[in-house]
Amino acid sequence: MADSPRRDLVMFLVKVGVAAAAALGVLFVAKTWFVRPQAPTDDIIPWHRAARHVGEYGTVEGVIVETHRTEKACFLNFHSDWQKTFSAVIFASRFAVFPPDPQDIYRGKKVRLTGLIKDYKGRPEMILDSPDQIEILP
Repeated sequence: MADSPRRDLVMFLVKVGVAAAAALGVLFVAKTWFVRPQAPTDDIIPWHRAARHVGEYGTVEGVIVETHRTEKACFLNFHSDWQKTFSAVIFASRFAVFPPDPQDIYRGKKVRLTGLIKDYKGRPEMILDSPDQIEILP
């Protein structure tokens, strides 16, 4: 009989623990389903500051003001002085995975590009291998 109060206490604590775990589970699921985290804008690199981030994987934002396509590549330029400023490059080997005529689709659009920022002949660039790397903004 002396055993019964201890057993009751243990059962009570188990029930409280199960209820607490269930409540935490519900809160976690609710947060996951209903709270949509937004990308911190501090992590977005303006195109004119991309040179400061060479060697880093990042997200660069800006308006593509000029484009140029050759048989070998499509260049998406954020400034008319493309020889000194940040550009994105789609090589011909990847044309098939992008929409047709990317030079027309992306020209004049505000975009975010995600990938490795590299140095090419003293200027920053990003090579785009997939259309998932480019997001057209409203």
